[in-house]
Amino acid sequence: MTPTLAPTRATTLTAVPLSVAPRAHPLPSLTGLRWAAAFIVFAYHVRNAGLFGGGAQVAMTRTVGAGAVGVSLFFVLSGFVLSWSHRPSQRARSFWWHRLARIYPLHLVALAAALLLSATVVPWIATRDPWAVLANATLTSAWNAEWWQAGNPVSWSLVCEAFFYLVFPLVIVAVRALSREALISAAVSTLLVVLSASTIVTELFPQISPNSSPIVRLPEFVLGIVLAQLLAKNVWRGPRLTPALLVTATGYIAALVWPDSPLSTAGFTIIGFCMLIAALARADCEGRRTLLATRPLTVLGTLSFPFYLVHLLIIQGFAALVPGVDQNPDVVASAVHSVEMLAIGLAAAALLHRLVELPGRRLLLGRMRPARAPIRPPVRPERPRLAGQNRAVPAR
Repeated sequence: MTPTLAPTRATTLTAVPLSVAPRAHPLPSLTGLRWAAAFIVFAYHVRNAGLFGGGAQVAMTRTVGAGAVGVSLFFVLSGFVLSWSHRPSQRARSFWWHRLARIYPLHLVALAAALLLSATVVPWIATRDPWAVLANATLTSAWNAEWWQAGNPVSWSLVCEAFFYLVFPLVIVAVRALSREALISAAVSTLLVVLSASTIVTELFPQISPNSSPIVRLPEFVLGIVLAQLLAKNVWRGPRLTPALLVTATGYIAALVWPDSPLSTAGFTIIGFCMLIAALARADCEGRRTLLATRPLTVLGTLSFPFYLVHLLIIQGFAALVPGVDQNPDVVASAVHSVEMLAIGLAAAALLHRLVELPGRRLLLGRMRPARAPIRPPVRPERPRLAGQNRAVPAR
């Protein structure tokens, strides 16, 4: 998950070189894009819950059956935003603590909610192994393929993000030091790794899950880091929004048509996602307002992280508590139930943002010790000179 970016008035790419001050260009469209990614994952899980029946369920499969690629969009977007907003002066320890303050309070509350629900109304998501629950609490569960959905089922992606944050200070230093040509080579090579990683792991390392392994998903995050530096250093200005949307839609359709392909997790959509992120960043920097940069969508983008953490719990709990909701009712009733679950999820996300995320961040960041100012030797006061006295005494 990525830092919230507030909308603001932006200058153009050519007015202020991004290599000089990329942090001077907030990217509100990418905040709105976070909500788009969260919503497609929500719709995907509604489809998986089987709330629709007959032709409606078929239509859901044909439209949001590839919604899992929303997680890939999160990973690339996370790397891009962190790279874009990174300050070279920030130490690794400070970065890690800020990331911990950002994700951990919400993670623990969502995990507690998952354990409560699994012990009461949703027993089918219960984690029987206490070590798996502990691993999820410490954001290490996805390293074991059997534990990938331990605790809160969606938090496997947070385990991946925690690993990404761990390596980010090393990666950003290396990427920043690359020349223009080396940046292009890094982007191409990382893209090729994303396209081939799932196939290679499936063939050579069947004990590793290519979908949930932090190592396998790392190249998507690194690609986001490199992409941001390509734009920040004016190596690439990015495409226009229309071709980026077309390529993204084409990749998404491919993931729908071939759901069992190793490329369906990220490979089909990775080029389109990179183009889309770059196009939206370019639009924001050039002062062109996009739909995703509007106030309603940036507010939803702010709530996307807590919404993502609890949305599956709400879907499962709703299906368990509302009689007949999972018995393939008519399409109108299913649509109404879906809207109800979305509204409950947004209300829960708003409460978690206000009551957990913001206070938790303030509490943890308030415990950081301020950086000590360097100790300098005292400056001896200059002796007053008499009128007419020379500054230098000539040698005799």
